[in-house]
Amino acid sequence: MSRFTPRGRHVAVFAFLAVAWGGSFVGMKIGLDAGIPPILYAALRFDVGAAVLLPTVLFLTDGQRRPRGREDWLYVLVAGAVIVAAANVFLFLGQQRTTSAVSSVVFSLNPVLAAGFAWLLLADEEPSLVRL
Repeated sequence: MSRFTPRGRHVAVFAFLAVAWGGSFVGMKIGLDAGIPPILYAALRFDVGAAVLLPTVLFLTDGQRRPRGREDWLYVLVAGAVIVAAANVFLFLGQQRTTSAVSSVVFSLNPVLAAGFAWLLLADEEPSLVRL
């Protein structure tokens, strides 16, 4: 029998993720202060993530969510380069000039700011709170 209730497991996973998320900003600052170039450091971060996630995608999924054709792969490549890679390169470049606390708060505001800008800029579509 497990020692944790489902709620206890959820709290434990949430606490682990909070520590891991917060610790990643401290780790970034330590590496940048040690002299690792920010773009190289961001690339190394994605290399580690890819090494962990690639086996998961290849062996633990049924293939339904994988890109199928050339157009799908092009979309994944562009979205990955613009949304993920560029955001993280700018995060690492900016973290050289500020503290880990400030960079984590600013980076974590992305969803809130995106929803706010969508509400302001997409007025003709009448976005509701549910759609945002």
